[in-house]
Amino acid sequence: MAVPKRKVSKARRDKRRSSVWKLEAPALVKCSQ
Repeated sequence: MAVPKRKVSKARRDKRRSSVWKLEAPALVKCSQ
C-alpha cells in the first residue's frame, strides 16, 4: 500500500483535483446532451 511520506498542502492537492475536473467536464457535458 502506497503511503505519502509528507502531508500535501491544500493548494497542491486542489491544483491536481481542479486539473482533473477540467479534463472530465467537457466529456460529461457531451454525454449529457
